Amino acid sequence: MKNLVSIFAGHDANITFYNADKDEYHLIELERLVKKRYFRLHVDNPPEYQKEILTLCQEIAEEDWGIKNDYEAVLISSDGFIEVDPKEIFNTNNVTTVARHHQTHAAAAFYLSPFKQALIVSYDGGGDDGHFNIYAANGTEIKLLKNIKSDFGGGYLLCGSLIREVAEKSRHQLALSGKLMGLCGYGKVIPEFVPAFEEFFFDRDYEKLANWTNLPLKNIDNPWKNPLENWVFEGQYGYDIAATAQAGFEDAFFSVLDKYDTDIPLIMTGGCALNVLVNEKVKQYYDREIFVPPNPHDGSLSLGHMLIYNRPSKKIDITYQGLPLVDKDNLDEFIKEYSAKKITKKDIAKLIKDGNIVGLVYGDSEVGPRALGNRSIVCDPNISDMKDILNSKVKFREWYRPFAPFCKKEDASKYFDSYSFENLEFMSYAPRVKEQYIDKLPSITHIDNTARLQTVTEKSHKHFYELLTEFGKISKTNVLLNTSFNIRGYPILSTIEDALYALENTEMDYVVIEDYLFEKQ
Repeated sequence: MKNLVSIFAGHDANITFYNADKDEYHLIELERLVKKRYFRLHVDNPPEYQKEILTLCQEIAEEDWGIKNDYEAVLISSDGFIEVDPKEIFNTNNVTTVARHHQTHAAAAFYLSPFKQALIVSYDGGGDDGHFNIYAANGTEIKLLKNIKSDFGGGYLLCGSLIREVAEKSRHQLALSGKLMGLCGYGKVIPEFVPAFEEFFFDRDYEKLANWTNLPLKNIDNPWKNPLENWVFEGQYGYDIAATAQAGFEDAFFSVLDKYDTDIPLIMTGGCALNVLVNEKVKQYYDREIFVPPNPHDGSLSLGHMLIYNRPSKKIDITYQGLPLVDKDNLDEFIKEYSAKKITKKDIAKLIKDGNIVGLVYGDSEVGPRALGNRSIVCDPNISDMKDILNSKVKFREWYRPFAPFCKKEDASKYFDSYSFENLEFMSYAPRVKEQYIDKLPSITHIDNTARLQTVTEKSHKHFYELLTEFGKISKTNVLLNTSFNIRGYPILSTIEDALYALENTEMDYVVIEDYLFEKQ
């Protein structure tokens, strides 16, 4: 097997490289490279710009990962074409279109899982092979069992467009779903509306939803005309609609899943697998092993294409093999400019305990939409107003958006309630905070007493593990708050310059880059 490169050009565009000599996979999420959320490589980008981006990716692959420009094949996704000929950039005569949307989701999740066989659910806003597919995986074979003609992802997004606090300040339609999930905890379910919302996720009949509920919905004939201006509900009633939509989504999902074998492990992927509330309830209701990958959204599709081509016989791990710091060669210059000093984990822990907000940058980035330690902002979750400070003065985002805790895997059961504490490395679930710690961990405890937990081991993330060890020595709790290192409207950072810009232009106190402490100038 020789080197491979795989390209997905749709929204959340990404490119995966395979180093045959080292049997390694590396994934670049292009939004981080170009600093534009949900970036599409093939839309509104002339071929010259596409060529520039792909050429830069190849330079990164060669300089940082030792992947020479000599490929067995370039794989292009079937639902994200590019306008430039890849052979102009990558040294190969073999350019092929492979796989389909949910097929690649399934492959990207299965080969990252610890399972030899599994039931795979892939559901999102859709691709060239539908919106909701169920697969059976065994060994290296992934077989389609059922294509469900229902757009759960699009339906959930449209529900987000109904509520002012979700829709009004969103810059992109794809942001609506995550915000709806955060807001729904502030509402109470309206029981009589739940069946109507459940049906809506199956048929996405907006007019019928309006008729069944008597809700004054806008744009009945074409709710997608401008979803960002579709909102009609606000305040507590809007929160209740959010909670009700979430309840309908859960009921609809379980009505599908209940029909399938529960004796084998379950994998959930696709954009809808980012719904941590559903994921947590699946753990509660089914006595089975469950896996959600760190990047279930479309940011994994180039990887899935490649894994269908390669069919590896063993589990792969790509969690921290994302984009390197683009300007890392300038680190010494930045250290000199800022008079940055070496710092220990003990010193970082003390800064955090003193109430400081600290950005952390280590190595190549984590893959997926959630920061897992290499591009993170961390602080003390015991401080009551830290959530509001982060939202208003650092992240510049909506007041209701929650923040995630992380702790050592061995400590998780002390602070949180969950059916299982496996597969919590990627913030894929929302266990409940134990009652005795709700008041002690106010900045990571959501309004519904849940928390999107990340667990770490010394092997999974050495830096976080060591920081927790030192923080635990001086704190009453062995838990820290983690949020992605970015500012509202921008993806997770990709440069030292981005990190220092955030330091100088927000209420952050310090930035640590590769164990060097940077202070405001």
